Amino acid sequence: MGRKKVAAAMRARAGWWAAALVLSAALVATLLGGGRSGLAIAASDGSAWLWSRTAGEVDRVNPDSGKVEQRRQVTDARGHRVQVTQNDRYLLIHDLDTGRVSSLNLNGLGFSGKLDIGTRGDPHLAMGGASAALIERTSGAVRALDPSTLRPVGPVLQLPGPLVGGEFDDAGLLWVAVPGQGTAVALKVTDKGASIVHTAGVADPGHDLAVTVLDRGALVVDRGGRALVVATGDGTRKVPVSVPLDGAMVPDRTHGALAAVTVPAAGSVVTLGDVRKGGPVRSFPLSDPVQEPAVPFAGKVYLPVRNTGQVRVFEPTGRQTGVLNMPSGRGDLEVQVREGNLFVNAPGSTDALVVGDDGVARTIGKYPGGSGHGGDGPDTPGGGESSPPQVPVPPADPVFPNPFDPGQPRQTPELPLPTKPGKPWKHAPTEPADPSPTPARPSGPAPSLPLPTRGPSTSPSSPSTGTTPSAPSTGSKPSSRPTTSKPSSRPTTSKPSSTPTTSKPKPKPTQTRNPYTPQQVCNASAGGNYKIQRSTPFAGGRIYQLYSATTKNNCAVTMKTTNIGKGTSVWVRLQSQTGKVASDSGTFKYYAGPVFVHAPGICVRYSGGASGASASSGWANCG
Repeated sequence: MGRKKVAAAMRARAGWWAAALVLSAALVATLLGGGRSGLAIAASDGSAWLWSRTAGEVDRVNPDSGKVEQRRQVTDARGHRVQVTQNDRYLLIHDLDTGRVSSLNLNGLGFSGKLDIGTRGDPHLAMGGASAALIERTSGAVRALDPSTLRPVGPVLQLPGPLVGGEFDDAGLLWVAVPGQGTAVALKVTDKGASIVHTAGVADPGHDLAVTVLDRGALVVDRGGRALVVATGDGTRKVPVSVPLDGAMVPDRTHGALAAVTVPAAGSVVTLGDVRKGGPVRSFPLSDPVQEPAVPFAGKVYLPVRNTGQVRVFEPTGRQTGVLNMPSGRGDLEVQVREGNLFVNAPGSTDALVVGDDGVARTIGKYPGGSGHGGDGPDTPGGGESSPPQVPVPPADPVFPNPFDPGQPRQTPELPLPTKPGKPWKHAPTEPADPSPTPARPSGPAPSLPLPTRGPSTSPSSPSTGTTPSAPSTGSKPSSRPTTSKPSSRPTTSKPSSTPTTSKPKPKPTQTRNPYTPQQVCNASAGGNYKIQRSTPFAGGRIYQLYSATTKNNCAVTMKTTNIGKGTSVWVRLQSQTGKVASDSGTFKYYAGPVFVHAPGICVRYSGGASGASASSGWANCG
């Protein structure tokens, strides 16, 4: 009994000391400002920050309660498209419409830095646990950023552009793919800059690639073939698939062992059961037109359908197990995995959804009014009882010049050779040339011609008829190209001559209008007086379906509306209800197609896309 009393007394004394230590730690934290540290720690408890476009604010969502616990107004971004990137300490708010980036310090919710990166060159922000990077994917320039101040640190790392991808894995490596070299590259980003750690050959040089970054490494989709490649620091694993991967889409980041590849052109979703083992590989058909890739989460595949405001839930085998409905999100759905939960956000609506690993969905009211009800937006976005205090921006102007200014130092790395035989890496020049990729096949027509040059032309018009003016002669030595086929994106008065000149050539103007029409493309290839029946837009282009009463043929073509004159991935697919299919895909400057299906009195449907975005139609034009 005596021993028991002594032991009990010792336990009580130890408990008292433990309580005292906890109390002391709490007091020290309070004195040192730790009272606000809970705001930063909360970012790692499964919560995520979502963008509300109409209110112009970011909202911190508690996944357990489905309620917004913190708000922060971003006044100059109200009504804009915004991309939110977060880690446990900072929130990067990228206004895609203006190119302005703000860094929100989660310890106090004050803006600690701003940066203007513009909207040209396909800039992309990525942030790991302790570092951030700005990737100009068109030119291939990569620069480390201080995530707090957004000040560029270290020299620019110049890779052979264009680049694809650009996210951090759980090991802290930033993965990108270089289609021109057919390689995947892992970068280490520190406060001294970005450097190359691994290089792996994943495809033939020049193939169109898509990339999703895994927990370890990256999954690269060869859109020019039928293979997936898992690249890690230990090497590569090639996984063949039965579905042609033209126009395939993947999320920027994949969490967990399950991966999904959405292929609208083939009407399929391909799943990879365990990326570490390379299988099993399965596929199931798409039943809806999709514009966003399927997102794997907790052993299920979540497929957003913008047209209906729904997210369909599938098992990897293709069996549908549920549907998440958000009618207010029609045409405006974002599906992402953050902090161990799946979030479905409609930036322009009052509601969002959060799904846990148990598959249970909770409705979120982003504005005051209660969970699941949404309610009216606050009179002053960011106001309300749960609003954080307004912390002023630091007095020093945190807006910096373009970090890719050629006058700043660039790091031209000694690039290791890829593990797959192919073209060696080439050092990028200090002043990078035209970043457009070299197409694997003719990249479309020259805009100065009256009719497309792809395919046989049966139109009676010609350059000499005056329907489209040809480039005037400048008196310089003629180049190897005919003057009538010189792209109009180049100034006609600044045609370079073979004689060296001391004057600096003028830059090419940005082409904003496609010089071709759908009728022109279809009629030039087959004749028949094609007329537009219907069309469907997507981000970066529009798909057209045309019909000729003379030939009884349907024609489909995807016309680009952005990146005109630059080689990017474009595809189109046309199908009849009898099973006839015609498709075209590749790296083109102006359009994909035309493709034809003979289907008099038979319904047809089409799909197409460019640079990762896509759209499709239902069955129609059956007469």
